[in-house]
Amino acid sequence: MIRKSEPSPRRSTPGRLTPSRRNLLRIGVPAAAVLVGGGVVATVAANAAENGTGLFGPSREDLEADLKTRIDEYLAGTGTAVEASVAIERGDMRLDYNPDQTHITASIVKAEILAMIQQYWGSVDAIPADQREELQLMITESDNDSATSLYNYLGGAAALEAAHERYGLQDTTVDAQGRWGVGWSSASDQLIITDLNLYEGVLTAEQVELGRELMGGVIEEQSWGISAAATEDETVWLKNGWDVESQLDGLWVVNSIGVLGGDGDDPVKLAVLTSGAVDDVEGIPIVEEIAKIAREVIETA
Repeated sequence: MIRKSEPSPRRSTPGRLTPSRRNLLRIGVPAAAVLVGGGVVATVAANAAENGTGLFGPSREDLEADLKTRIDEYLAGTGTAVEASVAIERGDMRLDYNPDQTHITASIVKAEILAMIQQYWGSVDAIPADQREELQLMITESDNDSATSLYNYLGGAAALEAAHERYGLQDTTVDAQGRWGVGWSSASDQLIITDLNLYEGVLTAEQVELGRELMGGVIEEQSWGISAAATEDETVWLKNGWDVESQLDGLWVVNSIGVLGGDGDDPVKLAVLTSGAVDDVEGIPIVEEIAKIAREVIETA
C-alpha cells in the first residue's frame, strides 16, 4: 500500500545542547568545577558516554526509539489500517518515524506550489493580483481550481519536478499523468517545504511573511492536524491535505505539515503523513494524536 523509498542520508545532524552551567549542575558537577571550563566538561561528557547515558538528557537514538514505540502502540490500538510517517524538528534536535515511507501528497503539495510562484515572480509585489487571490484561496481554503490554475501557469508536472530537484527533495515524485495532487513524498521532504516557505533562505523575508500570513490564515474548518499539538495561544502555520485515493483502493491519505510557535523562541517544525484511513473522519484524529505524541517526545530532549 505504502511505498518505501531508498534510505537516504539524514537532512541534518542534530547536535547536543550547548553546555551550560545549569545543565552541568543538574548532572552533579560542583559549581566550582563548572567555572574551570572545558576540561571538566570534556571529562563529564566522557564519563557520561562511558556509562551509556546522555550528558544533557536522552540521546537522539533514545528519543527516536521512544517515538517509534509510542506511535506503533497507538496505531495498533486504533483498530485501523493507517500507516504513518513523521518528521519533527525543535532547535538542534530532529526526529523521524518511518522516514523511508512515502505517501500521496494530496493538498499539501499546494505549499510547494506557493513557494514556486513566489520564486517565479521574485518578489511579493510582482505577483499579479489574480494570482495573489489564487494563492490566498489555494492555501487558506485549499481551493483546487486555484491550485490547478497556478500549477498550469508554472508549467505543470515538468515545473513541479524541477522544483523537487531545486529544493533538494529526495523522495518526492510527480504523478505519471501530470496531476498535481497525487505525487508521492516523505515526511522529511515535506519538512523541507515547510521550512523554505516559512523561514528566510530560499525565499526573502517579504516572501516568507506572505507564506506565514497564508499558512496562518487557514479557515477554521481546515485548521485541524498538527495544530492539535499546539499550546494555548501558540501561533500555528500549517497546510493540510486529505483525499480518497484510487491508488490506495479507495482508502484515504490525511496529511498535515507546518510549524507550531513559529514566531517564538522555540518553534517546532512538524510533518505528519498518513495513508490507509477509511475516510477523513477516521484519519484526522489519528494525525492529531500522532502530532501530540511527536511533540511530547521531542520536548523531553
